[in-house]
Amino acid sequence: MTHPKNLCFSGFSSKKLTLSVAICVCLAATQTSAQSKTLDTELDEIVVTASPLDESADSAIQPVSVLNGKALENAAAGQLGQVLARIPGVQSTFFGAGVGRPIIRGLEGARVQTLSDGLSSMDAASSSPDHATPIEPILVDQIEVLKGPATLYYGSGAIGGVVNVVDGRLPTALKTGTRMRAQLGTDTASELKLGALRVDYGVESGAESGSGWLVHLDATTRESDNYEIPGAAILGEPVTNSVLDASAIDSLNGAISATYFGSGGRFGVALSRYETEYGIPEAGEEEPQGAAIFKAQAANGISLAKAGEEGVKIDLEQDRVDLSGALYSPISGIEELSFRLGRNDYQHVEIEGGEQGTLFDVSQTDLRIEARQSNISASFGELRSAFGLTHENRDFAAIGEEAFVPASSTKTLGAFWVAHVQPETDSDADSWHMDIGLRLDRVKLDLEDGSAQSSDSLTSASLGLGVPIAQNWSVRGNLDYAERAPTAEERYSDGAHIATQSFELGDADLLVESARQFELGLHYHAEAAHFKAALFRNSFKDFIYQQPTDDFEDGLPVFFWTQDDATFTGAELEFDYTLVQTAELGQIKLHLQADRVRGTLDDFADNQNLPRISPSRVGGGLSWERGAWQTNASVLRYFEQDRVADLETATAGYNMLDLDVSRSFGDATGENALVSEIYLQARNLGDQEARVHSSRVKDFAPLPGRNVGFGVRFYW
Repeated sequence: MTHPKNLCFSGFSSKKLTLSVAICVCLAATQTSAQSKTLDTELDEIVVTASPLDESADSAIQPVSVLNGKALENAAAGQLGQVLARIPGVQSTFFGAGVGRPIIRGLEGARVQTLSDGLSSMDAASSSPDHATPIEPILVDQIEVLKGPATLYYGSGAIGGVVNVVDGRLPTALKTGTRMRAQLGTDTASELKLGALRVDYGVESGAESGSGWLVHLDATTRESDNYEIPGAAILGEPVTNSVLDASAIDSLNGAISATYFGSGGRFGVALSRYETEYGIPEAGEEEPQGAAIFKAQAANGISLAKAGEEGVKIDLEQDRVDLSGALYSPISGIEELSFRLGRNDYQHVEIEGGEQGTLFDVSQTDLRIEARQSNISASFGELRSAFGLTHENRDFAAIGEEAFVPASSTKTLGAFWVAHVQPETDSDADSWHMDIGLRLDRVKLDLEDGSAQSSDSLTSASLGLGVPIAQNWSVRGNLDYAERAPTAEERYSDGAHIATQSFELGDADLLVESARQFELGLHYHAEAAHFKAALFRNSFKDFIYQQPTDDFEDGLPVFFWTQDDATFTGAELEFDYTLVQTAELGQIKLHLQADRVRGTLDDFADNQNLPRISPSRVGGGLSWERGAWQTNASVLRYFEQDRVADLETATAGYNMLDLDVSRSFGDATGENALVSEIYLQARNLGDQEARVHSSRVKDFAPLPGRNVGFGVRFYW
């Protein structure tokens, strides 16, 4: 199957040369006076837009991490999970360079909701580990991670957490003037060719202040070859190749949007397209040494190379239309009444041996209506609340001879209410505060052929409490109850899935999954130091997971969906401290972090370990900033994961040593100031062989070896 390589909106060509030339022209105008820069992305108070009450990251009771500014630029990568993988409590899936989805506290897939400006990414990523998330993170404003159940806001697909990408395509506030960002980059491990451009133009119109238009344009092209690896691709085998086959990527995406702001409200529309082609690594003719499931396969005379010499590729494209609007103070007591509406046309095809295989098609419409109440003064203090309705209509189909999931339609209707309570005191820092919330959902799943259907009612509730215990110190606790309905893939899979090299079986009798989480956190926030620590326990009833077996069907190992009670426990720690801050030496900061998660089945005496649980980590780094120079050096230790499930192999530990250096040119303080920046990003400087334990392809697809990326960024 061939896809037209174009962007579906007027005035923009998909020719990558056009984008690269445009960026080069802009960069040619750069002034070179060496002065320090100040970027709009560096904010004093970070507002978490994924929360209906717009809480700040420091004051939110629910555990949240926000990546923006220089930290976001340093973490830049092609896949969302890879960008977030250094945040405590967050790791990434891996199915080759083209796939990386966030794992939050050991949970992933259908339990972690990925959002684009508060609305679902509307893809097929949760249905299989080889499916990519159609979000390009390089030009976004910030990325927010809500850890633990976020079902109150976003439904049962967020039972494990939420990742919200704030891309600026549908802004909520008017910023006048022209702002432009551009980037060109490459690297040594994959010969990356990266080009990105973003333009925001805002202008006031009419007599009223704050009224006007904001127009947004962004486009990114990313092309890379098979990446270099430090050892053998297949675990335990002699080195036969210095690169990982089927790890190349070719992607292009962009968007155009316009938003009108008036005295009584705002309205915006965005058109976007995302397309990518990436390879799926294969084990080949030799089985990975020590991998029980592949040893059994080889003993049966079965080869893992099922798709011919060219292997398996995935060709993915998504067209999307988003609308956003709000009315300011439409009635007494309502501060804002807003809505978000999104409609997509998504499909990807698995290309096997150069020929079209299974086609996955997702057509989805999401609607979110939300009312935010004005602060209500009462005898105890203040009450801020929000309530709303959400509706999702998702049509999913897998088409082809090897389609393993029947076509289905899922309709979800939800209603939620959340509130923030805080007593009235002389200082907000001296008062306790509390969050409460409730959500009800109805999920209806129908197979297209009428052979089966299900309907589930879901309830979620949450209580959070923050209590100051000393100057700058506070304790925060959360109690959450959440429910999730089984997906079509979990209930009705039945067939060979070549991309994952497995035969997948669902269970139509799966029950609703429920989770009860308790978390206790300790926070310290001061000018020179920030400290966060948390302990959590998440108890699941009827936890749904995919169990490997030593059986084979159609020459492929059988994996079946099943459920049992399970418990996830863990801890996270993060510490930042300013060691030095002087005019002569600049600013030197220390960063330390650690995290751990354990996932176990409750009723299995012999082996309670759940499969593919991320390993424990500990690490730290030093950053230095003086004038136009910024550097950051860090090391993160991934420990060995030997607490494994049946038919799962242990994964060796490794160290990731990274370095970021940048130097800016230009004056960011003047009107229409132009600032450029050259940067160097070195990853895995120790050239260590690193394998991701949560990956189904870990025994024959290691992470890249030593990789030095460099390029130039441009800000207007």
